[in-house]
Amino acid sequence: MEAPNPPLKISAVANVAGLSESWAWKAREQGVLYEPYSPEDVVALRVYAFVSQIVWPGVRRPRSARQSLELWQEAAVAAAREAYTSNTTTPDTAMWVLEDRVRLVTQPWERAAVDLQVLAGKTAVRIPVGLWIMELPDALDRRRRGAKSAA
Repeated sequence: MEAPNPPLKISAVANVAGLSESWAWKAREQGVLYEPYSPEDVVALRVYAFVSQIVWPGVRRPRSARQSLELWQEAAVAAAREAYTSNTTTPDTAMWVLEDRVRLVTQPWERAAVDLQVLAGKTAVRIPVGLWIMELPDALDRRRRGAKSAA
């Protein structure tokens, strides 16, 4: 049986996610991250950083105004956490983010159904959340080995 992973520091969450620590602090302020930090938070942070920068066509958003999370952004982060804990997530699992909804799909028939029934004529963003989740153990391992060799 594998030993449980120790909690991560917020700087480690950002580092493994490939983001600056300021993204992690911003996510914490907005309630996306909370202690104790875990590998699930790495995926949530990556999705948060991605979706928080999306501006949908026809929507005006001043760059200088402080933005709170919109419902679809919260749904994307929640879906990322759901994908992390799901036993059906594979490297092919993708998250489709639309202005009014979020869909997780894994199977080819699911992708086709979303394409035909949901995406028709709409702007959407596809996030490879399954791949991000599957890459996570290696990224955490590299981080741990780097931390041990630096000590």
